[in-house]
Parts: sequence; structure tokens; C-alpha cells
Amino acid sequence: MKKGIIRLSLVLATVLVLFAGCGKDEFDEDMLVGTWKCSDGFSYRFEEYGSGRCFDSDDKGMDFTWELYSDELTIEYKKSGTLGKPSREVFILEKLTSSRMEAHLVGDDYTYTFTR
Repeated sequence: MKKGIIRLSLVLATVLVLFAGCGKDEFDEDMLVGTWKCSDGFSYRFEEYGSGRCFDSDDKGMDFTWELYSDELTIEYKKSGTLGKPSREVFILEKLTSSRMEAHLVGDDYTYTFTR
């Protein structure tokens, strides 16, 4: 009985180790830095060290801070409600290359496309 429990524990530990690498994609935040035109009509300028600016075609905008953790991009706007944006948005990145980014807001199935 004891040997069976030990064997089962070893099998479970092996399975956990094998699947530990599966899950969220990891994206390089250095690829995010720069100006991106979004399918929502706004442009987003991501600067190094987590600062940025969102602006429309009339160059009206607002500053934000951003953080990328794994595949989760969080944007905190400094003036909530300006430009019709909420104070905080959380995107899940699906794709990030040097010229294209695809993401959706948490709780929303619409995919936003960003290009530069």
C-alpha cells in the first residue's frame, strides 16, 4: 500500500512538472515600446519604464502608466473619463511582433489590432 502511494505521488509530481510550462504566453515588453495605431481609433505611445500617452486624431490625449506581466497588459489612465476611456484597461495579448499587436480586453471577445 505504501509503495502504491509513493508511486502515485511520483507520477503526479512528474505530470505537474511536465505541464508547468504550459499556460500563458510571455511577451517582451521592449517590443511594446513605440507608437501604435489601434483599431479603436486611438493611438498609443508606450515609452520605456511604464509611461505612455493615448491620443486621438486631433492629438487630444491623456497620459497613462502601463505594465506588462506575461500576456497581461494593464493601462492606468491618469485622468479617468477623458476621451471616453475608463480609468483602467486590462488587455490580454494574443500576438506581439515588431509591427503588429493583437489583444482583447478582459471580459471582451473583440480583438483589437494595433499596427505601426
